[in-house]
Amino acid sequence: MKKFIGILCVFFLLTGMTLNLCALQEQRKPELKKEFIKLKYVEADEVHKVLRSFQSQYGRITSNDDLNVITIQDTPEIVDKMLFLIKQIDVKPVDMLITVDLVLGSMGLIEIPEIAGLIKEKQSKQLESDPIIKELKNVLGYTHYNRIDSSFIRIQDNSYSSLKLGGQGLDLSLRLEPHYVKEEKGDTFQLELRLIQHTSEQHISAGVGPTEKKAREIVLIGTTLTVKSGERTVVGVSKLDGGNRALILIISGKVIK
Repeated sequence: MKKFIGILCVFFLLTGMTLNLCALQEQRKPELKKEFIKLKYVEADEVHKVLRSFQSQYGRITSNDDLNVITIQDTPEIVDKMLFLIKQIDVKPVDMLITVDLVLGSMGLIEIPEIAGLIKEKQSKQLESDPIIKELKNVLGYTHYNRIDSSFIRIQDNSYSSLKLGGQGLDLSLRLEPHYVKEEKGDTFQLELRLIQHTSEQHISAGVGPTEKKAREIVLIGTTLTVKSGERTVVGVSKLDGGNRALILIISGKVIK
């Protein structure tokens, strides 16, 4: 009997300690702050991934992709840090104006009718006074330089765009994606680009019937480079016809604020 009473005493003692511990933990639970944020420029799911590393054991973060809303609940200090971080992330993308010049370098006058007609149509002239062309003459050795296309495109930071170049005889497209980098000495951006030539070749079917033309893409220039706002840069050179001619891609970019 005494043994049974002793066991009961130990049981009630442990139960009391557990209840006291739970009550103590409940008392120590910090006050939480809750905020709803409607995002303007970035997706809620992306912000959710970033904020998770700042979340405490009491915190809770949810996102609504349809409404582009994120809900954060945590201690006031952590919520304030998250709100500050969201302000740094949810900003309007930088606009950039990129000018593209496509130049054909050759060892003599252009004899191919399609390209010659294109140059006449675009009213291109030899770029004798262009400092970049003067420098290219020393490096590449081509005697004639003609601008066969010139265009510009307005594009936002971290977005993708494609631009048609050339025309009859030169079916080209320029695909680019800029990434804005803010520096103390000036605005710069990293530019990922590819100059692609679109061609078609005859494809003979296994059965009897007419041949089909199969589209083909050839990457003439593919690179990633850093460009300072307002500067002109030679992106790359793609040699044609064994090196007797070459397409030269020159760009300049300007950050629009």
